[in-house]
Amino acid sequence: MIQVPHGVDGSGLAVGGSNLSAYVFFESYYSGDMNVTLELDLPEGFVLQDTPVHSFSLQTEYDDWYRLVDIYIPEDLHSGTYDITATAVVDVNGNEHTIVRRTRLRVASKEEVADEITITGVIVPSDEDGYGDSSHPSNTLVIRETSPALKKLLKVTDLRIDRKELTSTFMGVEVSNKGENTIPVVITYDILDIRTGEPVKAFKPTILGMNADTFCYAALTLPPGSSSLVSLPLYVSDNAMGGNYLLRVKVKITGSDWVAVTEDQKITAVSRKWGPIMITFASALLGLTAVSLFFSRSKEIMDRFKTRNLVLISLFGTVSFAAINLPMTILWELSHAIFGPFSFLFTGLFHEVLLYMLIASLVVLIPKPGVVSLFMVVRFLLGGFITGSFTPITFITLSLSAVILESMMYVTGITGKTPDPENRVRMGVVCGIADMVSGYASFSVWMVLYRLFYSNWYIMANILIDGFLYTFIGAWFGISLGNRLKKVAE
Repeated sequence: MIQVPHGVDGSGLAVGGSNLSAYVFFESYYSGDMNVTLELDLPEGFVLQDTPVHSFSLQTEYDDWYRLVDIYIPEDLHSGTYDITATAVVDVNGNEHTIVRRTRLRVASKEEVADEITITGVIVPSDEDGYGDSSHPSNTLVIRETSPALKKLLKVTDLRIDRKELTSTFMGVEVSNKGENTIPVVITYDILDIRTGEPVKAFKPTILGMNADTFCYAALTLPPGSSSLVSLPLYVSDNAMGGNYLLRVKVKITGSDWVAVTEDQKITAVSRKWGPIMITFASALLGLTAVSLFFSRSKEIMDRFKTRNLVLISLFGTVSFAAINLPMTILWELSHAIFGPFSFLFTGLFHEVLLYMLIASLVVLIPKPGVVSLFMVVRFLLGGFITGSFTPITFITLSLSAVILESMMYVTGITGKTPDPENRVRMGVVCGIADMVSGYASFSVWMVLYRLFYSNWYIMANILIDGFLYTFIGAWFGISLGNRLKKVAE
């Protein structure tokens, strides 16, 4: 068997000025000894950078011999298709047999090759297979820089950043071959300063004492009329700066430094957002503190409420679970399938309007500090035991919402010693602001714990419409409901 260049079955392709490796393979199907003389015959103009004749012996069946033979194709060689022949003379006990194998190599001009190869897609960031990474916005590199405190810790502990930790992400490149020959290519890239056009070293750092170009490439063999998607690793050092850069993807023909095709794409490097991390940490700490205080003073808290108050709180919590949580398990997925990113406009009617209608009416009936917290506890326990939703996000969001609502209602006089829960505007504004804060914290928790990405417009739309508007409407009607229930109770 003979392949020119190595790895290409059938007719290969090259350009002038290329250094190729021809792969010659011989395997014995005879159980005894044989002596083989193999000669490689190249077309006129090709330069063989090895001996043309090789002699070797094989001793048993399936014994084999192979060699990579370097060939240089001159820059001024005429375009065309050339035959390359390998002739093996096999001597078995004095009997000689001749085996001939041929392959073809097309030498094309650079213009012809450039017309046959195209980059049909560049995906940044991507997963390890080259497909898009939905956890980050497109055309964005996340710089995994550490905080100043962690950088000092690395120095103190003498830790080293290895190759894996330098990997920021992957990029996917799709390359197409419109020609009639198999084309072996090498795909590389550079990240350039968008103003000067110079390569930025921070995006190709030294790895294990070697240049990053040693690792940042992908070799690909493109059959005729095909396209293939490959992934390339992106290594980013911790001193990389955020900002806009130019990603230049280059496709070279194997054996040549000539760039057949390039594709430029603007990308943005962003540093790790510490805001969501700090918000998640603070929310979790606040939730744990609130729960600890609740259990440490549970008797004092419960003594403030009469038995009928506790029964009423439990009833409202059960109603909210049955009327909101259970239907939302179905409506949530259905609305996402129908409305996509705008599903919150539909789900908010149930989750926000109904929820805060019940909360506001409950506060009208029992205007005491702690009533909202007990209501949230009932919802959390029912959701956990019945639907299995004992999740960190549920705990953090419910506890944070309870703490903020309790604090704001007490400060604004809705609850307390002289409560005034029937002011619709004040109740709506307090509930709306509290839900906006807890909603933003919820997005932060999702981004940190589940590595999700949300666009700024989506977060703002959720907070303003779902968090404030729907909540204000629910609290407004909740006061009317609470007054009617109060009259019935009296």
